[in-house]
Amino acid sequence: MTRLRIGRMLGVLAALLFFTGLRAQEDERVFRVFNASNGLADNSAQTIRCTKTGRMVISTIGHINFYDGNNFTHIDPTPADVFPLPAYNGHYHMYFDKHHHLWLKDKLSVTCVDLLMERFVSDVGSVIKGMGVSGKVDDMYGDQNNLVWFRTGDTLYCPALQSRVAVKYKAELQVVDVHGRQLLQFFADGTVKAFDVSTGRPLFTSSALEGADTARYASSGVMLPHAGGFYQIRNGEQESVLLDFDIEKRQWKKMMELPYHLNNMVEHRGRLYLASEYGYWVVDLTTGDRKHVESLQLTGGRKLLTDINVLAFDRQGGMWVGTERRGLLYARPFEPPVKAYDWQQPEALRYYQMIEDKLGPERGRLERRLNCVYKDSRGWTWRGTYTGLQLIKKDGAAPENYSQADGLTNDVVHCVVEGADGDIWAGTSYGICRIYIDDGQVTHIESYVNSDNVPNESFVNGRAICLDDGTIVMQSLDHMVVISPNDFHDAELRSMKIYPKLVRVMVNGNDVKAGEKVDGTVVLERAPSRSQQITISDDQNSVSLTFSGLNYMRPLQTYYRVRVKGVKGFSDWRILSVANSGGLVDGHGLLHLPLMGIKPGTYRVELQASITPSEWDQEPYIWYVKVQEPWWRTTGVYLLLTAVLMGLLITNFIFYNRNLRLRMQRNNEEANVLHRLRGFAERCEALSNEVLTPYSVQAEGSTANDASDQTANAAYVDAMVRIVPYINSHKSASLTIAQLAQAVGMETSDLYQLMAENTYENPRMLLLPLRLKEAEQLLADEGITIEEVAEVLGFVSPNYFIACFYHHYRQTPADYRKSIAR
Repeated sequence: MTRLRIGRMLGVLAALLFFTGLRAQEDERVFRVFNASNGLADNSAQTIRCTKTGRMVISTIGHINFYDGNNFTHIDPTPADVFPLPAYNGHYHMYFDKHHHLWLKDKLSVTCVDLLMERFVSDVGSVIKGMGVSGKVDDMYGDQNNLVWFRTGDTLYCPALQSRVAVKYKAELQVVDVHGRQLLQFFADGTVKAFDVSTGRPLFTSSALEGADTARYASSGVMLPHAGGFYQIRNGEQESVLLDFDIEKRQWKKMMELPYHLNNMVEHRGRLYLASEYGYWVVDLTTGDRKHVESLQLTGGRKLLTDINVLAFDRQGGMWVGTERRGLLYARPFEPPVKAYDWQQPEALRYYQMIEDKLGPERGRLERRLNCVYKDSRGWTWRGTYTGLQLIKKDGAAPENYSQADGLTNDVVHCVVEGADGDIWAGTSYGICRIYIDDGQVTHIESYVNSDNVPNESFVNGRAICLDDGTIVMQSLDHMVVISPNDFHDAELRSMKIYPKLVRVMVNGNDVKAGEKVDGTVVLERAPSRSQQITISDDQNSVSLTFSGLNYMRPLQTYYRVRVKGVKGFSDWRILSVANSGGLVDGHGLLHLPLMGIKPGTYRVELQASITPSEWDQEPYIWYVKVQEPWWRTTGVYLLLTAVLMGLLITNFIFYNRNLRLRMQRNNEEANVLHRLRGFAERCEALSNEVLTPYSVQAEGSTANDASDQTANAAYVDAMVRIVPYINSHKSASLTIAQLAQAVGMETSDLYQLMAENTYENPRMLLLPLRLKEAEQLLADEGITIEEVAEVLGFVSPNYFIACFYHHYRQTPADYRKSIAR
């Protein structure tokens, strides 16, 4: 072993002996360990920050970790995400700015995280340039107001303040901060230079160290602002010094020197906590008392000796410790109110004897399935059973039953006792339950388990007492368990605020990240923790939202008050906890809110979180879940369909009107044609008695031997020859063109066209064709002579009849008779 190492160990021992005699008020803390097995990216926690909403952000080597009370998520940079800082030679420093960025400096480099998306920025240079910084950036700093300063050459520039201040000093600039209107530059040799933020005018220069100390403590510096100035840690090669700078008096005070490094510091409730190579130090800022906590008590009884990189406190007052190799440690803000003594400890035997003295000899047997019976000061009887806790308020009354559904840790209740404040305590096969009673009613039940220092084992039937000072003593299988109700800090818990944070979104069973498309729809525009709206399509209408109350102290004691109008089961306010939610609130205090099969529309999720079920004085936090209408039900499609429908209706109306007019016109024309046809038929009938001579037939300008006009209208004549008899035989009927067409054997339209074009013809042109048509029928009767046919049909002579018949049929009436006879 080298002399240097021996000398260093002797120095540490001397410091410990010196400070051991000082008064120390630091409470004993019990730490829980988080490491890579819990989801932390790495076991080396470098920096820790608690955001305004209570979320913990931890940097490990090369990663940024976010903690939601149960799960760690981390993001990793790529080489392209790293921006060079050639003037920075220190180690990890974390800054936030007012542009939703997190900056993480490490030796010669910096990375930037977009907190809205929770991902590393791939082009840090463009972000810096977008902030108005030009030129090569050599280093950057963050101040207590979350403003960033960039050093380019000999100039320090703050984009938010538009402030430029010169940097002209021989030593390395390590830290920058703002106090009021003063910009302070802290250099490696302990020198502080102050400038006016607005003008850049030098104000003063002060030196923290003198003589040999200037070089002795030049390795690194950490600064923490306070109301009157700054605390500063300065490290040398193997030693450190803690300094206090009064900015008004411009005076330095040396608070403490140690033969090893101090790595970081934080102020909490009037005490200064300092992370070191050997545990941590606590300095009471009022009295000046100091305590060195070299070994950390872990849950389970083990002690840990470790170096500590960083200390931080969350909004509840819980302490977080980042170690170099042992991961992340957490201690609750209050000392555990439950203490367990095994049978090897003298306290166990002492408390066992107290139970013996208090309860006296063993009582008689209880009825079947009863573990214990207890009567409290109200006269109420409590019965511990295998299926829960029974309360009988008066003899003969029906029992009130309480089980796991009401908040018990386990349904098998072994012992019951009343506390000094009237609350009831019950030991089960798993944990301890506190039954709160107010105004003669059980209001709620809180459970305490292994994480609260309760042994993970069953309690013994009937073995529980309350001492005169209010201490509860219970006997478990291998321990005596002592509960100090006053140490539960009920008043502090009731005043403690927690804030729900959306930490996870699942759509149709799949996790969704910021900017990720699901079936073409971007569900989250931002990271879940920064999102206020979730957008899904109509076929993605099964959503699960996970919220955390960020209740690191007692996750089991997290209550949610939730309302989602329009969603079955949540339209009215509901208070949910681990006990009564049916699994919606898990054992880590996370609320899993299912919105299953919701219809298109916008749903407003209102949520509050609390440590007690009766304190809801905070305004609800609000998120919106928008389920889009299917494409065929969107407003645009509705407008398009409406326009098309209106167009069709208008077109149909136009065509209907036109067709109606045409139909009316056609009906009018058809009626006119029918009217003319009837008149034509009547005139033909009136001419039926007229004697046919060559002269009567020539009235139309033709002769028996020259029927050119008739042949020109042969189709009309042929049709009329059949129509006229039909009309005359149906004088009383209401005829239509369609009926006449059927009688003639023509298409209706063809007949209509033929009639419309020819009904103005002289009916005399039909005298001869009509009588010849009738002659066909008479000639079929062989009992009538040709001369008689000519006479019946009104021909002037048989010869004229024969001549007309021959001209029309190209055969004589006698030949025609022979042809039809065959």
